[in-house]
Amino acid sequence: MAEITALRTLHNRLRQRLALDLARIASRIPAFAAPGQPVRVMELEFPSPLGIAAGFDRYGHLGRRASALGFGFNEIGSLGPADMARLRLPARGSARLGINLSLDARHSTEELGAMFRSAWKQADYLVVNLIGPTSEPLMQRTERPRLRRLLAALRHETHTSNLSGTRRVPLVAKLRSLPQQPPLELAELLLELGFDGLLAAHDPGPPATRQRYRDWQHDTQQAQACRQLERLHRLCGHDLALMSVGGIQTAAHLRARLEAGAELVQVHTALMHRGPWLARGLLARDAERS
Repeated sequence: MAEITALRTLHNRLRQRLALDLARIASRIPAFAAPGQPVRVMELEFPSPLGIAAGFDRYGHLGRRASALGFGFNEIGSLGPADMARLRLPARGSARLGINLSLDARHSTEELGAMFRSAWKQADYLVVNLIGPTSEPLMQRTERPRLRRLLAALRHETHTSNLSGTRRVPLVAKLRSLPQQPPLELAELLLELGFDGLLAAHDPGPPATRQRYRDWQHDTQQAQACRQLERLHRLCGHDLALMSVGGIQTAAHLRARLEAGAELVQVHTALMHRGPWLARGLLARDAERS
């Protein structure tokens, strides 16, 4: 069993590396450009509401050039304090750049603050990742006071940088949103602390398998994700921008998430399966329907 798991992990890494290399090549070919559908979210202009989720372009090798493929934003990471020096961000491109940062229970508030200050200088928006294995201890109910303190400190850090700098960088938190378990209580905490957005992940997490990819093609799975978004939207209203990731494979999926309340939608696995022309197909068909 361990050998099978190791081989599956290696296969996924190789497939992701190939997909990223193809995207980097395609971003230099004008023929791959997708129709623009600009949106304004969190006081930022995005070339389109469709973006790339963290994990695909971890260190920013594609970076803002994702706009040439039709993506309105590219979220790199997830990164920890030691990863910041490895960023390689191309200067060209108009895609918004998000930086997804791990909230590691082992790091001090000072270490996390330094990481956020470094990321703030390069990002258009920042994401506190609360679904990774390093943040799992903080998600226990007994750790809720400590989680509140850390989130409040990071919100203060970002707010201070925004006040002292020449631009405003929104702060988003990434939370797991599963059937019958939308993170309503944590969304209320984000509202209280003054966060700008909530990224709802509608997937239980790794490993990414072919069966799970096929399961997301079922209407039942898609409807569940939309119901979660609708509940979050009723709670958050216009005070917290909603983003959605997990299972988007078609233009209909994209449109359904937007209609359910998401303002921005991310893809990951579908990009690995279908290549750099994914956004072109999703946005073109969505534009035809509208």
